[in-house]
Amino acid sequence: MPALSTDAILRRLEDDNFERRLTISPLLDETVQAKPGQAAIDVRLGFDFCVVTASRFGAVGDLGESHEPSFDQLYRRSFIPLGSSITIHPHQFLLAQTLEYLRLPPDLMAYVVGRSTWGRLGLIVATAIGVHPNFAGSLTLELRNLGETPLRLYPGQTIAQLFFHNVVDSGGVASTCEAERAQYAGTIDMVPRKLSDSQTREKILAIQQANAQD
Repeated sequence: MPALSTDAILRRLEDDNFERRLTISPLLDETVQAKPGQAAIDVRLGFDFCVVTASRFGAVGDLGESHEPSFDQLYRRSFIPLGSSITIHPHQFLLAQTLEYLRLPPDLMAYVVGRSTWGRLGLIVATAIGVHPNFAGSLTLELRNLGETPLRLYPGQTIAQLFFHNVVDSGGVASTCEAERAQYAGTIDMVPRKLSDSQTREKILAIQQANAQD
């Protein structure tokens, strides 16, 4: 499935039909973030970060075990103002948000891909890279420094790029149906809400209870 060219992305940003319009805002410098002749658009680091703290709780899960912490206990939230920086140390993991707000129409999906410049320094960006149709919100980026040197990250820096693809149904026609929104669609909170869907969770709990009775 071919990716949209930069020109096609810019046309979707200005589409008169709201149902087809792609929203990426703010674009601080369109000529820098949407380079002619390419097939992606750059996104920048925002101001909010969640630093994963060293675990004091043992294993993490979401099945309600008494010893399991809440996800909020695993993160230290940081607001980094413009002009300041946050350091990601070797082998450290943290969450960040994009400066841009993104709204996808029902016939587009996106992939988040790290910029090669950061990759050559060992920074891995966006371990969960798929963005579903109808998503609305700032993107959460999962950042991991696999290098051997601490890296300073500044709000406003270009950190990743978005590639867009048309969504087609089984007949090869661009889809316009309303897709089910993912658990993070429209949220501004980076902290995970759950690991398992409710049906899977209930089945696992039922098996646990059955095993405990044997």
